[in-house]
Amino acid sequence: MIFNNLNQTDNKDFFAIIVGSGPAGISIALELEKKKIYSLIIESGELENNSISEKYLKSESIGDHDGDYASNRMRMFGGTTSVWGGNCNPMNKSDFYDWPIEKYELDKYTRRASEILNLKKKFVSQKFNENLNMYNLVWSNIRINEDYLDHIKVSKYISLSLSTSFFNLNYTNKKISSIECISKNKKYTLRSDFYILACGGIENSRLLLWLKSKNKELFNSEIPIGKYYMHHPYHKVGNGIINYKKLKNYFSKNNNTYIPLVTCDSNIYLEANDDFISSNNILNSGMYLSFNNINIKNDLFKQLRCVAPKFIKNIYDDVKTGKMYEISINTLQEQEPIIENKIILGDKLDPLGIPLTKIFWKKISSEKKSARIILEEIAKLLINEEIGRLAVEDYLYNENTNYEVVSGNHQMGGTRMGLSVKDSVVDKDLKVHDIENLYIAGSSVFRTSGHCHPTFTIVQLSIRLAEHIISIKS
Repeated sequence: MIFNNLNQTDNKDFFAIIVGSGPAGISIALELEKKKIYSLIIESGELENNSISEKYLKSESIGDHDGDYASNRMRMFGGTTSVWGGNCNPMNKSDFYDWPIEKYELDKYTRRASEILNLKKKFVSQKFNENLNMYNLVWSNIRINEDYLDHIKVSKYISLSLSTSFFNLNYTNKKISSIECISKNKKYTLRSDFYILACGGIENSRLLLWLKSKNKELFNSEIPIGKYYMHHPYHKVGNGIINYKKLKNYFSKNNNTYIPLVTCDSNIYLEANDDFISSNNILNSGMYLSFNNINIKNDLFKQLRCVAPKFIKNIYDDVKTGKMYEISINTLQEQEPIIENKIILGDKLDPLGIPLTKIFWKKISSEKKSARIILEEIAKLLINEEIGRLAVEDYLYNENTNYEVVSGNHQMGGTRMGLSVKDSVVDKDLKVHDIENLYIAGSSVFRTSGHCHPTFTIVQLSIRLAEHIISIKS
């Protein structure tokens, strides 16, 4: 049901009010609906993005992120799923090294999360060598604003109010009694049993910081809202030449059941396994090997002729018969969570008078070291198996941190999960510390980022949150 006027909600008994209609909010509402439990989603935007939205989303960037975060956020029904690439993969066991939960606690929601995101293929992770695994990305065609709107229109248990901005909350004895919102220039007070902020990686922190500034006695003074903010830095780390026939032979020798065809999918995805990460004390990195037709006249071929003349001399016939491919390697990296990377409230205000954000974010030397060690492992394998050669980017071997990265697309941390209020904002069930019925959903609760695209994990955590509050009702 879609409300055009919030006065229509007066006689509704909502079990949960969910602020935000992206993957987290929708997943929670769908799970509650399965149990015939009423929820209300309030969305500050409309069905489509508009020029006014930028006035609510602009952020000041301080550090190594070049540009404004508004281009990576959507203030509309469905959130960023209206523009996302659709790539999904689950986090690894080692990614949860510092979380209060373990990977197996989310694995049981894999099937349901795949249904919500309409994933048609299964996730694959298999041994590539003793230190590396090969994995795949599974593509989702879901656009919430297109795929779930009709469902909500006829739902008896999910209600939606558009152009409705969360503004404040009321409480007694550390329990939220109601929230205040603004819709069409009119203030409303809404009540439910549970309140869930599911507004996105930056907005969750922004709203909590705003609430804390207005309600100082409600929040623990030590709670680190906005701290440990993370991106997934994406940058080029190397290029090279590969004999694809020898690579396929290596797959067969290694008993790989999943062998990507470069004629169909021009990427192979590699990552370090848990033991290699632990023994080298590194962060994980997804290595994207992109295959292209070879060009013997380019600088790469000339460079490899100097450093690997014997190899180059022996491959000319393979080049002519199309067995050789040029590869470029980019990495999507886990970022070390540090307290200095953070979201704070700025001096500028949005149209409702809520402060916009300043975001401090910088690259860290551990990321460069991690990429280098994993890349060297790939290079060693290619040499040992006579599959190919790599040329590694120079900046991985010097102290210069002035290298280009693409960042800001995956926004994580800021309301991280944990056991103590001193270094986390929510507990293992995503409840804000010391507040009885206020929860946070989305990538802002990630304690570490891994290198995986975050949406699948967001949906898994949201299903788990819905199950948790349902158990309280029972």
